[in-house]
Amino acid sequence: MVRIPSGSFLMGSPETEAGRDSDEGPQHRVNVASFTISRTEITVAQFRQFVQDSRYQTTAEKNGEGCVGWNEKEKKTEQLPQRNWSNPGFKQTDDHPVVCVSWDDAQAYVAWLSDRTGVTYRLPTEAEWEYAARAGTTTARYYRDDQQCVYANGAGQEAKSIADSGWILANCSDGYVYTAPVASFGKNPFGLFDMLGNVREWTQDCWHESNDNAPTDGSAWLNTNGGDCDRRVVRGGSWGSYPQFLRSALRVRYYSDVAIVDLGFRVARAL
Repeated sequence: MVRIPSGSFLMGSPETEAGRDSDEGPQHRVNVASFTISRTEITVAQFRQFVQDSRYQTTAEKNGEGCVGWNEKEKKTEQLPQRNWSNPGFKQTDDHPVVCVSWDDAQAYVAWLSDRTGVTYRLPTEAEWEYAARAGTTTARYYRDDQQCVYANGAGQEAKSIADSGWILANCSDGYVYTAPVASFGKNPFGLFDMLGNVREWTQDCWHESNDNAPTDGSAWLNTNGGDCDRRVVRGGSWGSYPQFLRSALRVRYYSDVAIVDLGFRVARAL
């Protein structure tokens, strides 16, 4: 866990940011209290310990539908019953980030971790996540645009092996077609790894179509002001993300029971 100092930042993206979506605005100032967040995404080994200790079955395993994978050549998604957190369809070792876990699965993990340690863990709020990702930067990314393959596992030239002509690849190679072991790339100014790239990450917040009337204290934005709590906010981009999707302000949403081959999580706790 890394202690993140309290501070204030502009959440969201300016209208001039390349690749920006309307749901990233309007920019608004948020004051964030100090908290701690895991320096990396939760790994396969960490999640396996939880499953073994609790005999937990993930959402994908219980409903028999499996994990949502990519038909890589057409960039489409499809249900793949044979895929789950222990077999996502590509090679993973203990130090890779766990994938194919739903928001509901992540909630079960933090409940187990809290009970096991006696300390209350949770998912980071969306504001905490962006504050931690930016780490004092105000640019689209916490690294220079030409440094993607130094700091992030995204869709680089190595993805040609699974891509078609429609893919937009970075002009560099990061060496990993799918997930990379956590902390394989450069850390951000707060000492956090893979805040952009590797796997997308669940946050605590319910989905809102914009930042209008969002909390300004860093707390989770739940069902107020039209929040859709059947869907939860996902941040960070993944191994399959085009460069335009590896940005600190990018927001995505998924139903809380969905598990996907490029979606995982990290944990946080209040101080």
